[in-house]
Order: sequence, then structure tokens, then C-alpha cells
Amino acid sequence: MKRRWRRVLVTVAALLAVAATVGAVAVHRMTTGKLDHGTVFARTSGQFTVKPGELFSIEVFAYQDAGDNWTMAAPSPDPAVVQAAGDEYVDDFGVKDVLGFGLGGTGDLGTGGHYYFTFRAQSPGRTTITVHVAYRDALGGTFSGGPDQTKRQFTIDVR
Repeated sequence: MKRRWRRVLVTVAALLAVAATVGAVAVHRMTTGKLDHGTVFARTSGQFTVKPGELFSIEVFAYQDAGDNWTMAAPSPDPAVVQAAGDEYVDDFGVKDVLGFGLGGTGDLGTGGHYYFTFRAQSPGRTTITVHVAYRDALGGTFSGGPDQTKRQFTIDVR
């Protein structure tokens, strides 16, 4: 009888270990994204210097579930200086997400996430990259948060 309970407990412990491992892998995949982001710049604006051939990203925090869909704004950066290599949204994953906060009208949107706009530096030169939340930008910053929350501008020096 003792051996039977021991086998059951060992089996349950093994199943829990496998479930925890699978869960950890799933969370890791959800929070790291698919793109190589290279050097990540996480400021709200500014000037950055990169080397020719360097992969770099501009990171912007957002609540995508609330409609914060960041995109590149016109004009596009000079393709002779930097080439777009892709963009993606990566969810943060925290306790609020696990426990389901944000449901039931609490107004809490969980932990949000980050957009990564990834580029490869080309030839020496200077260009500007602008990202924005189009629908909020069109409002002219008349909502809570102001215009700095709708548009971000970065000057990139490749040398």
C-alpha cells in the first residue's frame, strides 16, 4: 500500500514538474518576441549613434488592448542610412495577467507590453525615425497624456 502511494506521489510530482516547465517555456516565448532586437533604445525621444551594419531597435511601451498601436509615421527614415528590419509587439506577462485583472470592468489592462521597431544601420549619415499612435495623434493630444504620448521622434547618426 505504501509503495502504491509513493508511486502516485512521484507520478504527480513528475507531472507537475513537466507542467511547470511547459508553462515557463510558453511564458518565455510570449514575452521575448520573434525578432532579434539588437541594441535596444528605450527612451521617449533623442539622438542615438550606431555603427554601419549594427542592428538596433526603438522600444515603445504601450497598452495594445487599449488601442495603443504604434506605427512608423511619415516621412520614412532615409533608406541609405537605415533599413527597417521589422517591428513587433511583445506582451509583458505579470501577476495581473495570470489572475485576470482587467476583466469585470476594473479598468486595469494588465501589464501592457512593448513595441520594437528594428533597423539595420547602413551607410554613415543622419536620419529621423518617427513613430506614433495614429488615432491618438489625429486627436491632437486632446486626451489625457498629451501629445508626447502619441508621437516619438528619434535622430539616428550612423558613423
